[in-house]
Amino acid sequence: MKKRLLCFIAALMIITAALSIAACSNNKTQYTAGQAEKVLRIDEENLGYPSVYTVSSRGRGYLLMSFIFDTLTWKDENGIIPLLAEKWDVSSDQKVWTFHLVKNAKFTDGKPLTAADVKFSFDYLKAHPHPWVYLNMIDEVKTLDDYTVEIALKQVYAPFVTDVAGNVPIMPKHIWESVKEPEKFNTPEAVIGSGPLKLAKYDKDGGTYIYEANKDYFYGKPVIDKLILSSNQNSLQALENGELDAALRLKYGEAIKLKEGGKFKVIEGPGLWVARVYFNFDIPEFNQREFRQALYYALNRQEIVDKATRNSTIIGNPGHIHPDSEWYFKDVKQYEFDPEKAKQLLDDAGMKDTNADGIRDYNGKALEYEFLVTDDKVNEAEMTKNYLAAIGIKINVKAMDQTNVDSLIKEGKFQLALSGHGSFGGDPVLLARFASKNVTVGSTPTVTAQGGRNWSSARFDQLFAEQLKQTDKAKRYEQVAELQKIIAEELPTLTLYYKKIILAYNQNKFDGWFFTKDGVAIAVPTVENKLVFVRGHWK
Repeated sequence: MKKRLLCFIAALMIITAALSIAACSNNKTQYTAGQAEKVLRIDEENLGYPSVYTVSSRGRGYLLMSFIFDTLTWKDENGIIPLLAEKWDVSSDQKVWTFHLVKNAKFTDGKPLTAADVKFSFDYLKAHPHPWVYLNMIDEVKTLDDYTVEIALKQVYAPFVTDVAGNVPIMPKHIWESVKEPEKFNTPEAVIGSGPLKLAKYDKDGGTYIYEANKDYFYGKPVIDKLILSSNQNSLQALENGELDAALRLKYGEAIKLKEGGKFKVIEGPGLWVARVYFNFDIPEFNQREFRQALYYALNRQEIVDKATRNSTIIGNPGHIHPDSEWYFKDVKQYEFDPEKAKQLLDDAGMKDTNADGIRDYNGKALEYEFLVTDDKVNEAEMTKNYLAAIGIKINVKAMDQTNVDSLIKEGKFQLALSGHGSFGGDPVLLARFASKNVTVGSTPTVTAQGGRNWSSARFDQLFAEQLKQTDKAKRYEQVAELQKIIAEELPTLTLYYKKIILAYNQNKFDGWFFTKDGVAIAVPTVENKLVFVRGHWK
């Protein structure tokens, strides 16, 4: 009996040990599987629900939406490439574009993406105007078969393949055809697209986005499993602590120190982002070219770059287009820092200090203005205040958050304003922001537009319309050069500087980042091109 009992106890111990080993083995498998999930974490601001009409109208809002929704064409580090359209043809008169779609693209609900979805998307966006999409040049969109779409234009539109075909998000017809108010459409169905990522969760209050890989993505399975974008008060510290794998929202000096430290890789790309002074042309003296020129002469832009931005920018071109652009024309009117020249221009315009209070007058009114600026540009604003005080113009700085500044500029509820925006590279269609409202060709995101009375030039309007129809690149360059000359002479805006774009990241976890030639879509300056998540390298 005793012998049986000992045998039973021994057997029980063996079974228990075996079960324990199995359990540990199982737990280890689960732990390893959990650790193996490829999660990439990047800093980001809260830009709203990332569907077509509910996300922020700023460039980064479009970017977050583009992870989910594909377009006919796209861009990588070298320029335009096929995406949903594997190839395309254009008629001899440049008015009819035929796109041949890939046959293996699907929406994330499993439905195939066909020509019917492409036609629907173009028609829907035309019927429901979008801040990033301009389609007035389109006459008709036809489906020739399930995978062929023909788009006929009313007139030639030179940037069509990039700024239209590469910018219109293709939405599933079977979902959106019943949506009457797209700006209120924020259900899970609103983020069903064909792109490389799917939205798993959006925390409206916390500003956190969790994307998951679309493993059936026609272009190739993403190399990451999950992308987490979150607001962060201190991106530098979060990156150093391992809470982030990549950081964009760093000060330039912080990024340079990280680079010098060697622990993180830092890359710098084309600064398709501009800071500029806006004029409200409802104010009479702002309509005088000499007044605007005087202000530009009075600003020491190099000192603003050196001190206010700590060399994180480069000085602005009076002709507005970035010096790195293939459309840049250098031989425009220049404005070296010259306060005496500024004073002389104001004197000649009849703007003098008539009561010796240090402030010039014009038509019985003191030249005193409220200067609306974003919270992050107070240093630039205070320097501007001092420069203009030296020539007899008084500035009262009013700082607000970016959203409010955007809104007030767009509504024309400001006098002078200093703000900045991306969507600044790529095709010269960006100069549409200076064309009169009655010019019906060309597009620029409405976030960069302003309300109230605008500067206008019949010569500019004519040239702008002509260059959009010019398909000979050399001839078009000559026309765009002339537009830059007009801008530099007339100064409808004062281009202060262009921001340098940087990314610091842990190259030991993920690499393969690149800067998109001319920016994503209509020139969004970023390294977060969605193709990185497919082509990149998980370490």
